[in-house]
Amino acid sequence: MFLGKVIGTVWSTKKTDNLKNLRFLIINPINLNSDPLTDVVVVADVLGAGEGETVICAYGHAARRAIDPENPSSLSIEAAVVGIVDRMDVNKKLMEHSDTKDKNISPGKSNKTKRRAK
Repeated sequence: MFLGKVIGTVWSTKKTDNLKNLRFLIINPINLNSDPLTDVVVVADVLGAGEGETVICAYGHAARRAIDPENPSSLSIEAAVVGIVDRMDVNKKLMEHSDTKDKNISPGKSNKTKRRAK
């Protein structure tokens, strides 16, 4: 699994039958300092994550099982949102090679991400 920030939505009018009722998001994976990495991942989403939210994503069988627990092998997906992050608490003192000058997380303090109300 990995953490990521929702940076957009993928719209596709033509897709395989087993993907027809799925929504797809563009996710920018993040490190624990909440800094974006350079890659993006397209993931299936049935939880309704919104742009700017931090999400937990799974790959492979775990992703397919999260979307269709009864028949995961029927899906042609590789990644899915499995959770929307309300808050992250990271103890920077326990992280190796951490940059304590980061504005987002101070040593021994928590990084709190608030989830928007629906």
